[in-house]
Amino acid sequence: MVVLAASICTRGGKTILSRQFRDLPKDRVAALLATFPKLINTGTQHTTVEDDNVRYVYQPIEELYIVLITNLQSNILQDIDTLRLLSSIVTSIVRSVDERDVLANCFEILSAFDEVLSLGYRENLTLSQVTTFLEMESHEEKIHEIIERNKEIEAAEERKLRAKMLEMSRNENKGAPRNLTSFAPSSLSSAFGSNNAANNTSFKNNSYSSNGNNSATDLTVDDSFSQPKPRAAPPRGKGLQLGKKKTDALHALRGSIADESASLISNAEEISSIRQQSQKKPAAAKSSEPANEGIYVLIKEELTAQISRMGDIQSAEIKGSLQLQIGSPSLTSIQLLVEADGPPGQYRTHPNVDKAAFLQSKTIKVKDPKRPFPGNNQQLSVLRWQSVLKSEVERASAIPIEFHCWFTPNQDGNITCIVEYELSSTTEESLKDIKIQIPLMSGNASVASEDQTWNQYDDEIEWIIPEMVPGEDNASGSLEWVAEATSEDDFFPMIVSFSYKNPVTTFGKVNLVDVAELEDENASVLFKKDIVIESSNVTIV
Repeated sequence: MVVLAASICTRGGKTILSRQFRDLPKDRVAALLATFPKLINTGTQHTTVEDDNVRYVYQPIEELYIVLITNLQSNILQDIDTLRLLSSIVTSIVRSVDERDVLANCFEILSAFDEVLSLGYRENLTLSQVTTFLEMESHEEKIHEIIERNKEIEAAEERKLRAKMLEMSRNENKGAPRNLTSFAPSSLSSAFGSNNAANNTSFKNNSYSSNGNNSATDLTVDDSFSQPKPRAAPPRGKGLQLGKKKTDALHALRGSIADESASLISNAEEISSIRQQSQKKPAAAKSSEPANEGIYVLIKEELTAQISRMGDIQSAEIKGSLQLQIGSPSLTSIQLLVEADGPPGQYRTHPNVDKAAFLQSKTIKVKDPKRPFPGNNQQLSVLRWQSVLKSEVERASAIPIEFHCWFTPNQDGNITCIVEYELSSTTEESLKDIKIQIPLMSGNASVASEDQTWNQYDDEIEWIIPEMVPGEDNASGSLEWVAEATSEDDFFPMIVSFSYKNPVTTFGKVNLVDVAELEDENASVLFKKDIVIESSNVTIV
């Protein structure tokens, strides 16, 4: 019950990369992968094939295969789960799964394979955990870098203190009296803490040996000249004081650096905990979503428009798609009965969909019954449409919000801005999640509309309108702010985003009537349908 190798190959069996977890020669793996495409039966939904020695568990991704080569006694359910995880990792690493991108990211892919499989056995890991491991961020390494950086700062401060101490010592030595220059040996010995009285006496006797009768005078004169010697002591005393100050300063510096290191370490731990929590939240949210085990159809339209500052809709375009998602292989042999009452030229079916059946009876089904729709719970766009709205009535129905912008220059160089919004009187649809992003030259802006909801950043104001319902108070309103700008052009283009709350029909006049079995259109199959209409790129210029 072990995985022998995890590989990525082309549809023709050419090996792109492979990771062996058992003692398999390179030529043996290449021969197995070259034989693998010949064993695939295109008329089945199985993703496993076997020969006399090994089992292939595979998944097609675009023009390539991800293949697990296992022994015949391996747990097929666990192998399929491992294969799904590996395919998710590969698609998250490369932008498009083709031979060039896979080779360009082969090191990351092989490292991910090693994280998931150890000696051919599956590790209990999730996609987010593998991604974290591949980032190779070490908390201990960050703490070590902080400590090393603090040591460098401490050493630099210590060098500065020593240099300052030496400079002060030189300045003290330069301030010694010049009349002691003839007694340099005695002065130097005093300055360095030497107290050799015999040498001093010998020196004094040699200096005044020519006048032996004046020995007392000599001694008196010598004492008078030696009186400045105690004055050489202050540099010593000050030197000791400097050393004491240095020690205190170093202790204080070490204390401050230790406090800073502790705070940096605590911050690093806090950031690490926050990052771990943020990584756990998407996984928890994803696991809380119910898995689709039946047939789910999503009809989605995206609106693109350009609106003038006076409220006129200059251009508008609609792009839509009908997406099919099947959660069970037993439900793949079906056909979709739809309504598509728009011009026939605006609709495009998937290459594997029977186009003639769609044009004649508005039925979406596969060309080849041996190749039904995929049942791996992945969304497949089976129908697309696109339409440019030319008349003002069509544009107003698609973009049911009217905007009017007003600008007043002030004497202080700022501009007072007011943007009014209002639902069109002809619309009966409610909107939700309306956001207007307004550019700013700087963060120096003040919003006067306290009854509105907004987020202010350094480069923009994000105006948030939770909902707009025809006939209600929230169907109209305004936002007023004062900001720094050279002209009103600095506030454009404004980006508007919104979505319809509960759409019943689409602008492409597409709707799903029923889902039936492929062999009998009167045998209905249970399904779930959603319609989503939202803006994609709506700007005010």
